[in-house]
Amino acid sequence: MGSDAPDSTMFRLRPLDLADIRTIATWYEQVGDLAMFHQRMPIPLSADAIEANWRAAIVAPEPRTSYFFTIEDSSRNPVGFGGLEDINYAHGNCLAPFFVARCARRRGLGVRLRALLLDLAFDQLGLARLTSIFRADNAGSRRVNELCGLREEGRLRSAWRAGGRRVDVMIFGILAEEWHAHRSALRQTLSASTILTLGSEPSGCFSWP
Repeated sequence: MGSDAPDSTMFRLRPLDLADIRTIATWYEQVGDLAMFHQRMPIPLSADAIEANWRAAIVAPEPRTSYFFTIEDSSRNPVGFGGLEDINYAHGNCLAPFFVARCARRRGLGVRLRALLLDLAFDQLGLARLTSIFRADNAGSRRVNELCGLREEGRLRSAWRAGGRRVDVMIFGILAEEWHAHRSALRQTLSASTILTLGSEPSGCFSWP
């Protein structure tokens, strides 16, 4: 599918920088979202506190153990972020968290971002597998993972506490060869009404769909 499809909405993925932290902090003021997507942060923090936490990951020298990216809309406003973290080059594994702001949901950005992160993990970094960890009641994350070919590999019972209750944590994973066998079929199912590209111009596998 070409990038010049009529009525398409273009989004761009670029490296996350420290200036984005102010926007991310406002998203994290939504306690419901924070409790659903961020296991390590039980309550909202100030932008300064989040920046202090993330600074090392954003400005780290190579070889990094994490890479994070910001999703921008056509007006260059941040509307989400995601990345590869806990990268283990010896064993070829990583995690791939992502978050889409409420204003940009229900446009298929999650599945397109997950696909781009899979391309980066396997084709650029040469990793062997990617792992996703999410709350068992997070239907959106389950759907994105299943669409991208990730398989359920385990469940950690009562491992996530939020809102005064405990929920299970799901572990999904995919191997590089499984992604390469699945990606063409996934691309054919995605509408060109939403396009997410890494960089300023759509280019090969770094544009979805």
